[in-house]
Amino acid sequence: MSDREQLLHLVDRARRGVALPAELDQLAVGITEQAARIATLEHVAACNKRHVQLIVPDLEKAEAVIERVRQMADAWEQQLPDVIRTPAVVSALRAALDQPQQPTT
Repeated sequence: MSDREQLLHLVDRARRGVALPAELDQLAVGITEQAARIATLEHVAACNKRHVQLIVPDLEKAEAVIERVRQMADAWEQQLPDVIRTPAVVSALRAALDQPQQPTT
């Protein structure tokens, strides 16, 4: 029987007035344990929410950089001659990565 089922069984016995004192004690312990578990889960959820709020701006910046590099690659593919110096490409990519543009959405 799961913890939940056990607690519901004890609640049912208490409602019907047939619970033994030891069962009522067990019910009280079970409720206290569940309340502590809920508090822990709420704390973890709040921490996760704060963490996500902190990292979302960085993720959005990274997505903007990736999109800018994609746009640059597309433009280069169509506009630049077949022969281009590698250092120029590397410099342009580094510039895009070092100075991300704001998202346009």
